[in-house]
Amino acid sequence: MLFDKIDSYFKSSLHKPFLVGVGDEEYSSMKSKLSEYGDIHFVHLSDCCGKADKMPSIDKLSETLRMADVDCDSNKIVLLGLGEYLALSGPDMAATTLDQFASFNLGTAHVVFLLRGVSSQLSAMVRDDIRKKDYQVVFGNDCTTDLNFVFSSVELGMYKTSGFKAVLRSLEDGANGCIRANSSLEFPDSVFPIQIVKDSYEAISKKLHDFTIPKNRGTDSQWENLHKDINSYSTLSKIFDHYAFNIDDITTDFYLNIAGSEYRNWLFYVFLQVNISKIKNIYLKYVLGVSNDFDDFKYKLLNEIIEIPHTDSNFKGLYTDRKKLMTQYPDADVAVFVSNNRFNPAESIYKLTDNTNVEREEIIADIAQHGLPAEIDTIYPDLALYLKKYYFSGDTLSDLLTEYFEAYKQQKIANRIDDEFLEKVDSLAMSRYYNRLRTRDELVTAIDHESAFLCWIDALGVEYLSYIVELAKKRGLSVSVNVGRADLPTITGINKKFYDNWPESSKRKVDDLDDTKHSDKGGYKYGPSNLYPIHLAKELKIISEVIDEAATDLALHHYERYVIASDHGASRLAVLRKKEEKYDTDTQGEHSGRCCKVFPGYDLPFATEENGYIVLADYGRFKGSRAANVEVHGGATLEEVVVPVITLSLKDTSITIKMVEESVKADYKTGIEFTLYVNKSVHQQIGVLLKGKMYSGKQIDSNHFKVSIPDIKRASTNMADVFLGEDLVSHIQIKAVGKSASMNEDFDDLF
Repeated sequence: MLFDKIDSYFKSSLHKPFLVGVGDEEYSSMKSKLSEYGDIHFVHLSDCCGKADKMPSIDKLSETLRMADVDCDSNKIVLLGLGEYLALSGPDMAATTLDQFASFNLGTAHVVFLLRGVSSQLSAMVRDDIRKKDYQVVFGNDCTTDLNFVFSSVELGMYKTSGFKAVLRSLEDGANGCIRANSSLEFPDSVFPIQIVKDSYEAISKKLHDFTIPKNRGTDSQWENLHKDINSYSTLSKIFDHYAFNIDDITTDFYLNIAGSEYRNWLFYVFLQVNISKIKNIYLKYVLGVSNDFDDFKYKLLNEIIEIPHTDSNFKGLYTDRKKLMTQYPDADVAVFVSNNRFNPAESIYKLTDNTNVEREEIIADIAQHGLPAEIDTIYPDLALYLKKYYFSGDTLSDLLTEYFEAYKQQKIANRIDDEFLEKVDSLAMSRYYNRLRTRDELVTAIDHESAFLCWIDALGVEYLSYIVELAKKRGLSVSVNVGRADLPTITGINKKFYDNWPESSKRKVDDLDDTKHSDKGGYKYGPSNLYPIHLAKELKIISEVIDEAATDLALHHYERYVIASDHGASRLAVLRKKEEKYDTDTQGEHSGRCCKVFPGYDLPFATEENGYIVLADYGRFKGSRAANVEVHGGATLEEVVVPVITLSLKDTSITIKMVEESVKADYKTGIEFTLYVNKSVHQQIGVLLKGKMYSGKQIDSNHFKVSIPDIKRASTNMADVFLGEDLVSHIQIKAVGKSASMNEDFDDLF
């Protein structure tokens, strides 16, 4: 029907445009039939676009039609694209343009305008001039069209079709439905529905239908970069794979991924948001939920824990997971958190971790001011190991040393001296019980140098024994500890013979601990700006590094034994005491006044003479000396004089120790005595730990040790731990029977 009318027009003498209104279906079918008609010349409105993203020129179209009878291959011409363009331009322009072309003189040519989207304007034209119906204006059976457009800017490059010229060409070819293209042109009066994608964020939302991250979570530049990546990789998952983001291993390279303001850092934040349901780290998931944008997220990662009371039922899990995320954060970043965290002194320590030195120092400073929290094992495990009570054994001074150094460590961390302890120090300064100990040189000389390495840690006192022993055990090492005394005064020049006599090829000296305590290069200086023992954090780190080195050398079988010894210890409490003696001396700044060359006529009840020096055994200090940094040595307090000799080795798991007797007789005067059997010859001290007290064994032969426990005076059954050196080897049950029971057993044995 419609085609017949067009055919009739081509055969007529009417040389004005023939306006054909069609819908989507008839447009395609009619265009196809006209192509088959033969001797048809198609004119495309898109050819009138001067540039890729310019409007077509109607004047150029008019000129083309005016010269059609001359320039075209045929006088039977079909114009494509005008209807869609006019519909986009708006009803007013469509009506005006169609009215102008209706009276256009084509010379000898016939031109069919195949029009979509302007049926209303064609209907109005017919109403105004009924003569045009069927004569110059005809309609298909169904003029409806579902054309709609989504335009993004050419700069966004969101779609494959780019520029309005290409849009027109696709319409001329019969495209229908939703047309998506890049064009910067605007059509405010369009008859067709148009959506404008104004920026990269909208472009992303259009391409990724399940994308729900709010626009305010990124900047325009960040969304632009993400859109470019989407154009390159198609999906978010492929983008994340390209950047090697892994939701199952979120803590690896976490700081590298999140710290900074580059696009990659922000993209990792997007990755976390997209995968929030898969995140197992509860602190990370929590912060993602309460943060507003990338910068807010980074701030709250560090600081949001401050807002959560440590008594909250979820705090422990949040704290633990946050610590995992913070392992790679440097001190400079964490320092901001530390400063903010001081807001509530009652809560601050519970939010700190031992990840960074700035936090470790803050923990120590907090304890000095507010006391030791019960959660110290979680907050700062190494400090908890340092503060763990160490039980000295194998000497008449064991109980004294155990209680003394337990009290000393507690006061060092609390940054104060108790009066009761000060009285004990003064008493010991008079009695000098340390003289009962063997010298350090004796202990080191007794060690076979063959296949042994000596590490001299300058200024290592016995206060660190609990820490060293526990670190060594964690690394699977066997530990043996002997305790001796340094020579007086406790200065390096007089206490290095043990090192000088050791073979040069298997020894080294570590100065870092001594430097930390009282050297300017150690970085600490006691005074108004540094009142607290924060240097302890560095001390523990130095010792930990030595134990790591020892474990490595032993594992590689470089040596069979790794010996740690020291020239002297040091005293923090002597610094806190701030006691000056009445004498001026020319100490020339050495040893912070803890000793000086002998001079006649002095009256110092707490001093002793040795090696040509007057040595102070209390917490005093000679005048005229340089003030201490954070700790001192040179004097004769227990913490300066008593030094460890520690032997580390690979653990022998084949050793077994068991009790020979099934039961032992308890005497109300002497207690009990029993025998331990060891399945192989050992060199370490054997001890039995019962109710918090260590009892040493005396060797009978290569496999047997006798143990006396005077505190068990009655019949009882007790479980005890057996130690070889510092290593727990076995558990034993000690069955003690009374005297009468023992007599009955002896009588029964006769029969």
